[in-house]
Amino acid sequence: MKWYIPKEHGAWAMLIVPYWIGATISGVQWIHVIFFLGIFSIYFAQAPLLTYIRNPKHKDVWASFAIYAVIGLSIMLPIMIMEPALLVIGICILPLFCINLLFAKLKKERLFINDLVAIIALSSLLLLAYRLTEPSLSLESFTYVLITILFYTGSVFHVKSLIREKNNSLFQRWSIVYHIAIIPLSFALQWYGAAITFSISLGKTIFVPTKCLQRPIHIGVVEVINSVVFFIIIVSVYFTW
Repeated sequence: MKWYIPKEHGAWAMLIVPYWIGATISGVQWIHVIFFLGIFSIYFAQAPLLTYIRNPKHKDVWASFAIYAVIGLSIMLPIMIMEPALLVIGICILPLFCINLLFAKLKKERLFINDLVAIIALSSLLLLAYRLTEPSLSLESFTYVLITILFYTGSVFHVKSLIREKNNSLFQRWSIVYHIAIIPLSFALQWYGAAITFSISLGKTIFVPTKCLQRPIHIGVVEVINSVVFFIIIVSVYFTW
């Protein structure tokens, strides 16, 4: 049997960081670890599924898909049944992942809108983590989802300007404009931790030499480091500001 593993390492950061921001600001408990194992397994299940959608000739995907899905659902469903609000949140997020599957079927996965949909879906996992230990979703939880969406949208702008749109000067200018615009917006909304991280992202976009980012692995390492910095600053400011 062939084990299919997700290759989009940037998406791993988008999966991990929002969830653990939600868990941290709501108070980390063991239930967060257990539930995350279920989410992680379901995320692995999308690798064989997407492989089949892209090319139905791959008939060997279903064994690994079934194992990942069964493990993930066996962990998540009992918790969701005990706390139906989690099931409602999950149902609201599910259509976003279905849109990503549709883009894969249409072979238009590289479109910016597809990346944005994926960012919204993965950032919304923060709500699941938050609701696990809080009696309800607060404005605070949605604020951090929005901050996370803005952060990873900037990452997509930057990565695309280095790979798919590296010869598109207009797209690169839009990337810079976006990174600049979200900083005063954050200050205006008193998102001081976000403003710090967005400023770091702007510095990365402007000052890291493109000659150091010629290979996808190098770009990926920089984005993972930036995600770690984002997590540390957001959480630190939350508890100290």
